[in-house]
Amino acid sequence: MNVCIVSTFEGTTEDYMEMFNATKESTQGIMQEYDLGIVREGKVMLMMQISDMSKMQEVMSSDEMQAWDEKFNCVDEIYILDKMN
Repeated sequence: MNVCIVSTFEGTTEDYMEMFNATKESTQGIMQEYDLGIVREGKVMLMMQISDMSKMQEVMSSDEMQAWDEKFNCVDEIYILDKMN
């Protein structure tokens, strides 16, 4: 499944990248490919191919992720993408 997550938060791109890199181990085997785009400071877009959506939801709702979201007032908008031919 192809997914796009638009994250808006009150922090820096460096703050986001620290969190993203810290969760890479927990997303192994779930996230096949990804592209990360910096929209501006405090806003990123992550497009990824996910093989197990329920495990991805577990990662996104983990205590660590919830604490990060609360600390940086993060709001994630999640979109499911279909490729058009």
